[in-house]
Amino acid sequence: MALAFLCCTVCFFKHLAFAIDVIDASADFLASTKRIIFVPALYFILSIVAILIWAGCFVCVVALNKVEADTLVPQAKMIIWEDYVIYLCLWMLFGILWLTAWLEYTSTFIILVSASTYYFNSNSAEEGSAEVALGFDFAYNNHPGSLAFGSFIIALIRFIRIIFIYVAKEL
Repeated sequence: MALAFLCCTVCFFKHLAFAIDVIDASADFLASTKRIIFVPALYFILSIVAILIWAGCFVCVVALNKVEADTLVPQAKMIIWEDYVIYLCLWMLFGILWLTAWLEYTSTFIILVSASTYYFNSNSAEEGSAEVALGFDFAYNNHPGSLAFGSFIIALIRFIRIIFIYVAKEL
């Protein structure tokens, strides 16, 4: 086993050195750009707020159904689902999938732009600085349509996956 490990290390030394350089550059980026940690935290809070608002709206949409008293349990209620309410609920499910995907990938895009500016602002003599504000500028002024369309595709795939899982469990 040790001989096989030594052989892999020797044969792939160039790839291993490249991986170590990438990890070193990533560590330098994170060490010099501590404000980048606020981007995912901000978008996490925005996602939680969006999901809480969505949950309240979803309850209101479910309340559009007819509600009757249950005949077996005195305090229980039965919801009689209307077709249009089911479609509204599915539309709302797709909407929250799209919104959360957009928040997730906008956050990722901002971090990627920041890392790119750090890389291209650096040279062998000195380390550059990451431009987090430029990431926000690009996300909201230059590429909002691209992010929204990509999030739409991700949300559509997730929605189809949820539908297939539901159908599989019902079968």
